[in-house]
Amino acid sequence: MSLRQKLLILTGIFVFSLLLRLYNLNAVGRTWDESAQFEDGYNFVRLILKGDFTNPYLYNHPDHPPVTKYLYGAASYLDIQSNIPNENPMLKGEPTFNYDITYSRLVSVFFSSLTVVIVTAFSFILSPLIGIFAGIILATLPFFLGLSQIASIESILIFFFTATVVSFLTLLQKRTFKFAILTGILLGFAIATKFTNIMLYPMLFIFYSLYYFLEDKKERFYDLKIFLILPVSLLTVFILWPMPWFHIDYFIEYNNKLRILSTAHSIPEVFYGRLMFVPKIYYFLMFLITTPLFLILSFFLGSKIISDFSMNKSRLNFLKKIDYKLPKTEKLIKNKKPWLLLSLIIWFLFPFLQSFYNFRQHGVRYIIQIYSPFSIIAAIGFVWVFSLLKTKFQKILLIALLIIYLFIPIISISPYYLDYFNFVVGGSGNVYEKRMFQLGWWGEGIKEAADVVKKTAKPGESVGLAVVPIESVPKMNNLLVEKYDKNRKYDFVIVSYFNVLREGFNDFEIKNNCKLIYSVVGNGARLVDDYKCH
Repeated sequence: MSLRQKLLILTGIFVFSLLLRLYNLNAVGRTWDESAQFEDGYNFVRLILKGDFTNPYLYNHPDHPPVTKYLYGAASYLDIQSNIPNENPMLKGEPTFNYDITYSRLVSVFFSSLTVVIVTAFSFILSPLIGIFAGIILATLPFFLGLSQIASIESILIFFFTATVVSFLTLLQKRTFKFAILTGILLGFAIATKFTNIMLYPMLFIFYSLYYFLEDKKERFYDLKIFLILPVSLLTVFILWPMPWFHIDYFIEYNNKLRILSTAHSIPEVFYGRLMFVPKIYYFLMFLITTPLFLILSFFLGSKIISDFSMNKSRLNFLKKIDYKLPKTEKLIKNKKPWLLLSLIIWFLFPFLQSFYNFRQHGVRYIIQIYSPFSIIAAIGFVWVFSLLKTKFQKILLIALLIIYLFIPIISISPYYLDYFNFVVGGSGNVYEKRMFQLGWWGEGIKEAADVVKKTAKPGESVGLAVVPIESVPKMNNLLVEKYDKNRKYDFVIVSYFNVLREGFNDFEIKNNCKLIYSVVGNGARLVDDYKCH
């Protein structure tokens, strides 16, 4: 494949991913953590532009490092509705932002689409078909699509994590100082996006060890190009965020309280119908039930193919006598280096180490990094099935079926992609009916429900908000809006499923005394209900 052909494919994949995310971008409504990104980011950028580097705001609430704050903060200037200040305990004069933070969300859209392009380009070393399908699969994963439409850490996190891994694997093949420095810089950005990305250090070391021992290298293990990555990454982190290092005692104490002392137990969540501290197997099970089922099967096929190649082409070949091999895999992958293929498996598995940290919640949100290698491995499995077909018609039909299959969940649950569940648990509708898992946990659907009430209610009528989070409710001009109080009467009440299931809100009286006029539905799951009470 020529360079021009590759660039055309990558451009097409990027545009496809971009358009998929721009469609109904703001329909989901404001979600729970977004304000922490763009408002904190605005303040960070504002202080830096003023040259106020000693302001405590820059170091005294380090829940996450600042890369996302810089990016969303810069974009937030375009989302300002008015310069009428809000009260802020540290910074007077914070502006009022639009409810639809379109420009901040465009940052998320852009970086998630870049991640799709990186995965596609990297997969070309396996085969062009694997690259194309890996990009399509990643772009259409419902949960990833949902996160990439909001101003979240995850879109930036998966970009820098993926870019770091790809740069390092490229370094192992090209062995240049240019890629060593690039990898170090990207690794620094990854850690300055979220502290958990520190897992990249041991993961990259394992990649290097696989490369060294499975390639049977004769040179010494120590290589300056490889070990240069560590100081470059640490220097990058310092340059991006020097403030905490000058208040290191406070920084250590704060993070000790936040990440160790406050996480003695896991997060309570409704899990298989019970409100409980979720178990260590949580992430693995959530991955199995929130990823389209065919892609999981394709992933297992791809993993099997990687296993076959690794055992045939490396020191692991003593295992091949006890293992069944899939047929017709010889020409499937161009680059059959065992260390590279096994690195894909490790790349996928490594984020699951966070299962042993008690802060487990929100599905696979905190292990979003798995989606890049998952898409590549699933594409390997799909391309193997594709290679078994003999006629052009059969191959075109298979591709068409894949595209239809990928779009069915997207269309059925749009725009509430974060609430997708696959057929293993009966889909989102069955999850809702049997109250198996949390839905609408970030405020999905509250905007749609509020818009219906705004169109239905008369000026001056009252609205009780029994929703979580209440910050997701847009302004409802000319209406009397307040948090629901059971001792007061309202003309309308908005109730979120998450508030009932997770927070224990009792909606019995509302159901008996009020009329259901509208439900926000995603693939059969009622996320938010509107009631008229008079």
